[in-house]
Amino acid sequence: MIAAQSGRQWGLLNDTTAPLLDIAILLDLVCEVRRQLEPTAGVNEMDIRRELFTLLDEPTQPIWERVREIELYPAQLPGLDTPSPLGVTVGDIVYNYGVSDVHCPSQPDLMAALRRGLTETGGPLDN
Repeated sequence: MIAAQSGRQWGLLNDTTAPLLDIAILLDLVCEVRRQLEPTAGVNEMDIRRELFTLLDEPTQPIWERVREIELYPAQLPGLDTPSPLGVTVGDIVYNYGVSDVHCPSQPDLMAALRRGLTETGGPLDN
């Protein structure tokens, strides 16, 4: 039974749930901006959420190599010399943030790069 149905209240976040909540909030913002910028996008949002969550939860080189070419936004971010033919990818956002897109970035760098990508695209940034 879910907590709301049983009358229990959610407790304070602990050290293991807070990072997951941060990831979930960031993914919500990324998807919201995607929908605003390209409402007719044919990409399955759940696939993007799953892939980004997998990367952000435990960044590894094999996951990075699979995820870095996922298009997040249709426009070019300021600072990129040439636009990506697919639009702005996860790798483009990381590179624009100043981190190498060849090797898997750390989780804090990935989170910061995605947050910066939101502000560069004009999206809302709550955190």
